[in-house]
Amino acid sequence: MIRADHRVVPGEADFLEPAQTTELTDIITVDPHFKEILDWLPIYAHSDLPILITGEPGTGKELVARAIFALGPRWRQTCQRLNCASLTETLACSELFGHVRGAFTDAQYTRPGKFRLAHGGNLFLDEVGELPLSIQPKLLRAVEQGEIEPVGGDTVVKVDVRVIAATNQDLPRLIAQGGFRQDLYDRLAVLAIHLPPLRERPDDIMLLAENFARETVTRFGRSQPAKFRDGARRRLQQHAWPGNVRELKNTITRTLLLSPEGMIKGEDLIFAPHPAMWPEPSSDVMLASRPSPGRLKELLKEEGGNISALSRRLKVCSKTIYRWLRSSSIDLMDIRGATA
Repeated sequence: MIRADHRVVPGEADFLEPAQTTELTDIITVDPHFKEILDWLPIYAHSDLPILITGEPGTGKELVARAIFALGPRWRQTCQRLNCASLTETLACSELFGHVRGAFTDAQYTRPGKFRLAHGGNLFLDEVGELPLSIQPKLLRAVEQGEIEPVGGDTVVKVDVRVIAATNQDLPRLIAQGGFRQDLYDRLAVLAIHLPPLRERPDDIMLLAENFARETVTRFGRSQPAKFRDGARRRLQQHAWPGNVRELKNTITRTLLLSPEGMIKGEDLIFAPHPAMWPEPSSDVMLASRPSPGRLKELLKEEGGNISALSRRLKVCSKTIYRWLRSSSIDLMDIRGATA
């Protein structure tokens, strides 16, 4: 088991002050692919190259970003954070690059913006795939040349910022649809990290579930440890976890709240409904692209049993591949065992 202890700060604050970086957060995994990702983090951390972290919601993108910042030489400097989701064009410009007084209605004060606040330090751009298209050339200039222009200003400001971006969007698909710029993608993804979903880390499920159970018991002030019956273990292992580690943590917390005795049975587990990550392809596309059971096994073996890699290769979502496996009675664990 790898427990990667790093100086990181929990929570959803817009900035991470150096004085607050005293709490250690564990990244817990026995998954070989995830362990390999962790092995690269110190090298990535000591480079100023941009990093793009991709993965489904709940896979730990922000946690990995914080670990990189904490391991790097700028960890004593400020670390700014901006969630790009649902930002309008004007608000995105102001949040990223700042504005001068009177630049627009209600601009009563000059605001520096995230890039200037992060000067000499780090900037984490979460949900960068949601950034308005009109702002993307300005972000490219900031990342590539270290230059920004505040809204309403006429002076170029030089900034020195380490940028890490994250998204759960399929950016190549967005690029093909005209929703994201290829040049910005190329610049942000100089170093790229793709985090595997929890369903591709089966050995981590109970490991994480037991860890969350211990944390929850302590949080609730209970003296009796939580235990999982065999039925609960089976249900946890069989669930697809569309919300990944975040969903697993919420499930364990909710279950223990409703199970005061701390003994978790299979029927105690209540899985919250979760929307699909990406829209399903049309029936025609699915029929045209679906391989035969034999070919599907061969493709999975070629990808080492990695569903995410195969979904990118076939240009279908992971949910579709899992449905193919079920309908063809293909055991994914057997294939992974054969390729180990």
